[in-house]
Amino acid sequence: MIKLDFIKIEWVLFRKIKARHTSSQSLTRHSYHKYTSANIPYVHVIRNKHGELLLHKGIEAYNKLLLNHPIKIVPVFISDWEQISELEWTFQLFQSCMAENVKYELKHEYLAILLKETKYDVKKICQHTGCKKQDVFSLIFNETIPEKYMDLAIKHNRIHIVNEIAKNPVLQHYRSVLYTAVFQRKERLTFEKLKLFITYLEAGYELNMNSILALENFNQIVDREEALKFYWDHLHFPDTQIMEGVFYYKGDKNSMINVRL
Repeated sequence: MIKLDFIKIEWVLFRKIKARHTSSQSLTRHSYHKYTSANIPYVHVIRNKHGELLLHKGIEAYNKLLLNHPIKIVPVFISDWEQISELEWTFQLFQSCMAENVKYELKHEYLAILLKETKYDVKKICQHTGCKKQDVFSLIFNETIPEKYMDLAIKHNRIHIVNEIAKNPVLQHYRSVLYTAVFQRKERLTFEKLKLFITYLEAGYELNMNSILALENFNQIVDREEALKFYWDHLHFPDTQIMEGVFYYKGDKNSMINVRL
């Protein structure tokens, strides 16, 4: 648990407050004047051993002030935590995002930072922020994806491709095979193969999902090298042998013209 010294109020130059997010446009619901019309602290910050002011709570107020008047001097709640690490700070920020129910873009941005910096350790993120696994998954996965594939996508860093499968209506009938293909040991599904399969479907072809060989057949369909070899083997070129000769204009021996056809 976080251990902060007692909270106090100080007036600080707003632009000295640091945050880790870049999302700010269209993320706040209240007017700018709510945060400036009275001398009330809306932003909570943590001061580390270097004297840096790190945003902790009041993210909506922070975004609005940042967009409208970053050079303003404002009252803030300050707590001292000298040895706070950047990761610990980010845990606190994500926790505040969830508690304050900021919009999706901001929650997703902080979660993306945490996933990268914890090497996709969802359990650790939940332990340090008090969030449930389902809360985390709802921010990064399409809700139609079965949970077992969400777990595998986190473990193997295949989040983007399982989301692509889930959201593309063309692939809806084939999801069970496609999710399996994403995590098979050999011939794993890639975006290039997925694009090739979409092209296959859009050309009017189908994959029989009732076959016990559906996955094996799918792997053949998206084997680009074998498809190209088959295509090349069946190419037929007309005989276009070059012929050469001599042509005399109106029979004049002095008007010889070489002809190449």
